[in-house]
Amino acid sequence: MRTHTRRGANVVGLAAAVVLVSGCATMKPMALSKETQAVALDQQQSLALATVKVANVYKTGSQPHVKYVWVKSIGEKSETLGFEVATPFLASPIETDQFEEVLVSLSLVPGAYELTSVGVTAGSPLMQGSGTAAINSTFRIGPGKAVYLGRIEAVRRERTGDELRAGSVIPLINQSVTGFSGGTFDIRIIDRYDQDLALMRTEFPPLRGIAVEKQILPPPAPPAPPSPPAQQEPAEQ
Repeated sequence: MRTHTRRGANVVGLAAAVVLVSGCATMKPMALSKETQAVALDQQQSLALATVKVANVYKTGSQPHVKYVWVKSIGEKSETLGFEVATPFLASPIETDQFEEVLVSLSLVPGAYELTSVGVTAGSPLMQGSGTAAINSTFRIGPGKAVYLGRIEAVRRERTGDELRAGSVIPLINQSVTGFSGGTFDIRIIDRYDQDLALMRTEFPPLRGIAVEKQILPPPAPPAPPSPPAQQEPAEQ
């Protein structure tokens, strides 16, 4: 089994909301559901598969719920795609073992992509918070192909030092109470091809006749160090 691990990997919690408000994202449902009768693959239609588990060990009164998987196309005409998660495949609200697992199926035009993040929310209608577990890992998918990208596991824990936050600090009370401003996400990518494909083929029978290639997401590149401040020329006397 191959595992890629990254600690403290996340971005500002309201990034997904900003995309939605700006109108720059195309929202889509998952490609596979209980109602799916056939899987259509051709020169203009490909399929990316993965599983995602989001767990929580911080502010366990506010368990994160998986809402979106965000993907961005790479090229001259970059497009952000938001794939909506209807319901988790598995979930546990037990405070000592909180998690949600979702089955991800992305219908994509062949090309290069970046799986940017998993969007989550937590709390109650009166105290709602949001965040993102950033993946920032690239992949390429060929015409008429079905590929397995791996299992993504994100665990929210308490943030220490200057680790990146699990979400924005604003609104202050909501993000604090729900654990996003004070938390961080640890991310790892695991190769569970056999187990995940068996599970998905059981849940989505039309997938049984489809050949699925293994293409595990690569570990994301480390962030570039900040540029040093520009030095000013001394003023002439």
